[in-house]
Amino acid sequence: MKLFSVLAAAIAVTAGLASAQTIRVGTFHQPSVVVAFYRSPLWADVNKAKLAEMDAAKKANDASKVQELEAWGNTHQDLAHRQLAGEAPITNILEALSPGLPEIARRAGVKLIAPDLAFAEPTVQTVDVTDLLLEYLKADARTLSIVHDLRKR
Repeated sequence: MKLFSVLAAAIAVTAGLASAQTIRVGTFHQPSVVVAFYRSPLWADVNKAKLAEMDAAKKANDASKVQELEAWGNTHQDLAHRQLAGEAPITNILEALSPGLPEIARRAGVKLIAPDLAFAEPTVQTVDVTDLLLEYLKADARTLSIVHDLRKR
């Protein structure tokens, strides 16, 4: 009787697993995306705008604006270093990527995209979407080479 109960329980669990739908989740190599973002045309456009502001502030002799923009630059440089080291969240990068995430998810056939999954049940299948994110960021050959080296580590 005990053996029958164990077998019945095993069959029930197996049937439950078989009927559970697989959920596909996109994950990505965070350091690669950090490098690609800060080397991207998207970030270059932000920097160009800040440099134009800096030039205008210098021409206007607006010392406080110059100081504010220099602080902005230093803060973002520090943030980029901490993000690459995994010591700071990549919220600003995810916000910049947000317009492209639905299309990336569609192309990858995933329901959501997350930097990493600490745990996933067997019904969760992870799909690496790093390359699609790099494509969205228009990663050039040099960036792809850097990313390739990072992913080896």
